[in-house]
Amino acid sequence: MRRSRSSAVVLALAFAPGLQGCAEIAGIEDREVTPLIVIASSQATPLGIALDEEAIYWTNASDDRSQGGALRKQIKDDPEVVDLLAPSSEAPGVIALDTTHIYWSSTDQTFTGDCEGGKGEPDKLWKLPKTAQFPAAGGEFVWAACGDVTEIALSADNIYGARPSGHRISWIPKGGGNRKDLTAGGAPVGVAADGAVVYWTNRADNTLWVDNTSDSADAELLFTGPAEPGLLVLDEANLYWLIQTNVLRYPRSPSDGDAPVPLLDDLSSPPTGIAAHGDHLYVTVRAAGSVYRIRKDNAADAEIIATGQRGPTGIAADGTGVYWTNTDSGDIVRFNDE
Repeated sequence: MRRSRSSAVVLALAFAPGLQGCAEIAGIEDREVTPLIVIASSQATPLGIALDEEAIYWTNASDDRSQGGALRKQIKDDPEVVDLLAPSSEAPGVIALDTTHIYWSSTDQTFTGDCEGGKGEPDKLWKLPKTAQFPAAGGEFVWAACGDVTEIALSADNIYGARPSGHRISWIPKGGGNRKDLTAGGAPVGVAADGAVVYWTNRADNTLWVDNTSDSADAELLFTGPAEPGLLVLDEANLYWLIQTNVLRYPRSPSDGDAPVPLLDDLSSPPTGIAAHGDHLYVTVRAAGSVYRIRKDNAADAEIIATGQRGPTGIAADGTGVYWTNTDSGDIVRFNDE
């Protein structure tokens, strides 16, 4: 059931700028304090963000030290920011982690060739061991292509990337090998994986697809809708993806007659990032400066956990909190979701 925008509960309104800045907003009923903390500031166009048990990792798309950007890390509850890469012309974009490696996309800012004409491949995917000596001279090259990656999905064995401008869902074994393409055409934006089973959204024709990379069967069309689909996450039962005005839920194994469930009222600006943890989804809306917490089961109104943010974009969540990049202000923010 759709909810009115006026029913959204605002939990946190703003934050004080600067490292470890904190706004403490008292709850209406129990007067508990909800801290919203800037854990790193003065970043240059931070975009993607990812978490493991120890640290927060993010990408900066630009940097005043070079023509490219930066890949950075911060141990949780430690203010020191660690550069993981030496300066280069590569501008990192999205990021993902497994237990041993960091994976990220980048675009070579010095590229002047004709990508459409097949004269160069400026868009790359990299990996780097978490145990590497930092700052590393560069990561381990995974692939190069024409068409930047908008979302990375990882399984135990494979790396998957959505490349809308390259018209591909591409994948490659983590152990190495040739890049393979699941699609040839369209504009796939979001991708999520569970083992060899891969799901993706296609903005060109407003579709949702699934394929099993362990067999030779064709991809299966799960849903066709009227709204442009974007980034995608999943859990054991459902798929969740962004559209231009909302967030939708749909079963991974749908029955006849199943329709996507909208989890927000229609937004005035397109949502930008999505993360899933436990019973909730977390969504950034960059143009509006807002961050939402949404129950997956739609049993309660969506909550606005932050407003007045300057360009909230990438988002990640775990048991220690919700973290996002403020691309316009250069801040990395944590919300203590208790």
